[in-house]
Amino acid sequence: MNIPPVILNASARHTATLVFLHGLGDTGLGWAGALNTIKPDFLKVICPTAPMLPVTINGGAAMPAWYDITSLDEKDEKREDSAGVDWAVDYLMNIVKGEEKHGIQADRVMIGGFSQGGAVSLRATLTSENQLAGCVALSCYLPGNISALKKRIVDTPVFQAHGDSDSVVSFARGAATSSIVKSMAGNHKFVTYPGMGHEATPAELEDIKKFLLETFKQ
Repeated sequence: MNIPPVILNASARHTATLVFLHGLGDTGLGWAGALNTIKPDFLKVICPTAPMLPVTINGGAAMPAWYDITSLDEKDEKREDSAGVDWAVDYLMNIVKGEEKHGIQADRVMIGGFSQGGAVSLRATLTSENQLAGCVALSCYLPGNISALKKRIVDTPVFQAHGDSDSVVSFARGAATSSIVKSMAGNHKFVTYPGMGHEATPAELEDIKKFLLETFKQ
């Protein structure tokens, strides 16, 4: 059964939206609380929950996942289920289209996520035909076939962040992803947090808040 997304409505006139995807095994509720502490009053936040999928690296046990991961080897280019990644990107962009129907155009919709959710958001940003307001990519990587991406520059601002003590998605992979994204995104920032693992910290949340306010100038 699909779990409805957690929606944090704007507390003032709704002029922008953030769609944020959680990491593997989490739910939309897992990030809603933290994002509610930094949400500007004009911003609506949508935190969907991924479908229950059997995850290979979890012994085939089902958990909320945006796509299957078949290997822990970060150098394995086929470690992510590419069809699943494509499905997740389409799912995310359909939410963006849904906001457009409510009067919030794509360039006022920011997407983002943590870990697996951040990976989907990065892929969506680099493949979207429309410019989005921005992308918040936390502790993540660029999934799927990278060579298949169109070699074009996107104007969507990207805030990418990673802890240098991350034992789940290595900092090296995050830095390598940063180099790829920087070559395709005209406005890209990569922030490193010393001593931070696979998590979020108050300092990171404060930087996300600044990115939101700078991007959505009222």
